[in-house]
Amino acid sequence: MQTSSVAVVTGASRGIGAVVTERLAATGRTVVSVGRSVEQLTELAVRTGAVPLALDVTDAAAVAEGFARIEADFGVPNLLVNNAGLAGPPGVTWEQTPADWWRVFEVNVLGTYLCSRAVLPAMVEGGIGRIVNVSSNAAFFPVDHDAGSAINSAYMASKAAVIRFTEALAGEAAGAGVRAFAISPGMVKTDMTAQIFAAEWDDPELWSPPELTADLVEFIDSGALDALSGRYIHAARDDWRSLTVKAGDVLAADAHTLRVRPL
Repeated sequence: MQTSSVAVVTGASRGIGAVVTERLAATGRTVVSVGRSVEQLTELAVRTGAVPLALDVTDAAAVAEGFARIEADFGVPNLLVNNAGLAGPPGVTWEQTPADWWRVFEVNVLGTYLCSRAVLPAMVEGGIGRIVNVSSNAAFFPVDHDAGSAINSAYMASKAAVIRFTEALAGEAAGAGVRAFAISPGMVKTDMTAQIFAAEWDDPELWSPPELTADLVEFIDSGALDALSGRYIHAARDDWRSLTVKAGDVLAADAHTLRVRPL
């Protein structure tokens, strides 16, 4: 099994992305940290040695140019962590503007697609590469139809789309030796979750440390879970280290997937 020598992490300027960047950089990889805040990326570079790259993941031309520059300067990335994400404004669907609602899809889904598309040709040609797409249990948890949901509909729908995109991508690239995974970091204290779960902020049972996501990304990058490419793994709730010996059972049960299971 081969770990990456060049890794790219999006949404890296703070929160989970910064923690994942720091972990990967500490192992000697060349890590390119992608985000929109030049100041925060610069601070991260000073702290970790990661290479800062400021761009908007929803800008197709900027993504293509940025990833071409990464490949020219450092070589083909063989790990991409699509972590850039947006929760969107609170409120029910009919009270949100179409632009605000759609912007969540642009960041969470289009951004994941554009960055994946940028690295895949070289990954496929080289016969190795792993893509980790950050999703959420918001993709499928039950909604209380009496109480509604604190999480808006765009976020839930976009994270479901990320899981399905990951499974499709894994199937398309399997023959070329490229693997793709959807993961959930669990409930992590970030600027994004602070907007939604302010009332639960001090509940110690609710929150997961971002280091768990870094642990999982590093484990995936080791190749230990390659047999489960296309599957969804929860950093905090799944015993993902044991999945190395349970892969056959997972596949036989069609587990760790997003499915409609009628009675």
